[in-house]
Amino acid sequence: MANLLNTARKIVDLTGNSLEELQRFQEKFAADLKQHRDSERRFALPILLVFIVGFAAVFCSFLLFHPPATWLFVAGFVLIAIGLILIAVTATVFQKKLICPACRHSFMDDIDECCPACGSPSLEPKNWRGARHCNFCGKDLVSGKNRNFKYKACTHCGVLLDEKGL
Repeated sequence: MANLLNTARKIVDLTGNSLEELQRFQEKFAADLKQHRDSERRFALPILLVFIVGFAAVFCSFLLFHPPATWLFVAGFVLIAIGLILIAVTATVFQKKLICPACRHSFMDDIDECCPACGSPSLEPKNWRGARHCNFCGKDLVSGKNRNFKYKACTHCGVLLDEKGL
């Protein structure tokens, strides 16, 4: 946290917030992030169990029954499909849940005005590769499937919220 505050001191003039406000935002975000990660873990075990039972049903339909038990085979594939649907639903629900305490925008949104790596508002428009360049930290930021950065700061207001990044 001290390292994050030292970095925050460097750009405190860029965001217009006092150090006390930045610290309050970081503490609020740290609590939200902990709750977010705990809720992700809470749903991981039931989804894993659905997959294991589905694969076990498919495997047992061939191993224990000759010819394979159709009802067990179908039940296994249904459970595997339900597991895939649950993964897709939980991934989309949890990804958009983190909110910046400073500006109330979604934290892991598309890159807006500020660099997600350092929080500086000195981003250039997208180049021919679809990357944006930050003049402050020197990173070429590629978002989407090939993302090459971690979200440490809000892309809307530039407040540094997480030292490790997401």
